[in-house]
Amino acid sequence: MRLIRTLILALLLLISPSTIADSGIVRTSSVDGPYRITVFSEPTPLRVGLIDLSVMVQSLESETPVLDATISMLLEHEDETVSSMLVEATREAATNQLLYSAKLALPESGKWTVLTSVMRDGATSSVHFDFDAGPPLPPILEMWPWFILPVIALLLIVMNQWLQRSKARMQLEAQE
Repeated sequence: MRLIRTLILALLLLISPSTIADSGIVRTSSVDGPYRITVFSEPTPLRVGLIDLSVMVQSLESETPVLDATISMLLEHEDETVSSMLVEATREAATNQLLYSAKLALPESGKWTVLTSVMRDGATSSVHFDFDAGPPLPPILEMWPWFILPVIALLLIVMNQWLQRSKARMQLEAQE
């Protein structure tokens, strides 16, 4: 029984690093005009490849989410030879419907500056933040969940066989 608990705990620890919170980590949260603008990003740390930038816009007066704004994000690299990117964050792209989200492919590692603009009722508010993007992950690290699945299945089969044999052994001892 102790072995089963240990195996279950090991399995949970193995799976837990791959779980992520909804919308990633907070990159900035600032007040500009009548809004509090909070920008989240994932994955952590940001790397070359697919990233998700999410924005929550809240009214300062009531602290309720603003759901009818237009959000644009300008990403500029420290190296001026790298093209800037202008993306629109939408609620349709977000899994959390209180957020606006933009999914994009980050082309280069290095220091990036993000200017997030919120437009609503003819007024514009904005916040900015910087981040360092790392190099892309090696392909083996991106694919590790697919490699670990057969190992987990094999461990479950071994545990099943061990439990069946120990149960049969206990029944034989009880009969004697």
